[in-house]
Amino acid sequence: MTERYFLGIDVGSSKTEALIAGESGRSLGFGRSAGGNQQLVGYGGLAKALLAAYEQAARQAGEVEPAFRAAAIAGAGIGASGYDFPSDRAGHLQAAASLGLTCPLEVVNDGLLGLLAGAQR
Repeated sequence: MTERYFLGIDVGSSKTEALIAGESGRSLGFGRSAGGNQQLVGYGGLAKALLAAYEQAARQAGEVEPAFRAAAIAGAGIGASGYDFPSDRAGHLQAAASLGLTCPLEVVNDGLLGLLAGAQR
């Protein structure tokens, strides 16, 4: 059975970071790019930041794990600074479409990432 992979991206005002991990929890690829808060750089800037960080992470994942294929990404999550209201969802999803992913994807405010990471439940 082929391992599944997961992508997480943290979009901030000053930087964007992407991580690809295997289902075992092993980190395979990391990427960093400029800030992507759409309130500062627009949705086009958000798409550029997402793509740059993701491409770095995917390249590194392929070097670490030759079996890695983007099509094997089973799920992706984006925590985005500037994603504050339900009306922001469509623009964020459109920017995320630039990644070309076919897996389920969720976008939340980046503040939620810290809350979930620090929570015991």
